[in-house]
Amino acid sequence: MGRDRDPFERTIDALRQRLVAAGPLQGAPLLINLLAADLGVSQTPVREALAWLAGESLIGRTRSGYVGATHEAEDLAHSYELALLLVLAAFRRRPAGVAPAGANDANAVLAGVIDQGGNRAFSRAFARVQTELAPLAVDEAAVCGDAAEEGARLASALGEGGPSFVRAVRRHYQRRIERSADILAHGLLRRSRI
Repeated sequence: MGRDRDPFERTIDALRQRLVAAGPLQGAPLLINLLAADLGVSQTPVREALAWLAGESLIGRTRSGYVGATHEAEDLAHSYELALLLVLAAFRRRPAGVAPAGANDANAVLAGVIDQGGNRAFSRAFARVQTELAPLAVDEAAVCGDAAEEGARLASALGEGGPSFVRAVRRHYQRRIERSADILAHGLLRRSRI
């Protein structure tokens, strides 16, 4: 077997998947030596990947090491509100009558609208918000409903035109804003180790 030429990429991909699957870690320590052994890499790519993820605010860094991000219901509500504002702003900028291709769930429909808005800053900000919300996606679906069904409703509203889509997007995010404490509580109940 040849030498692993990119352990950093493999490590960061694996850690991102684990962070999403683990749910809200609420400051749980992320032990470099255990992660390295579990991933079959040296501690160096784990340290590099954790530093990168801390730079993206997906985990925290303390004087004693790295910890899982701490989520608060109010911050979660603010992230949903930011996503709502970004989608509505991008919707106003996009070409009329164009539906996102291949959109099969709510996030795909919304990301398609963002991309069609043509503003790269909106796209980067929306991607960052989606990344921050990703560890709670399972909990969001459990509390607010299936992403595929919601995607179908949003895609249908998008096809009907502006006012219908704006109402659907507002309903989509308002439900999440109002239920952010429930989403977080659900995540804390199902939390697993990274």
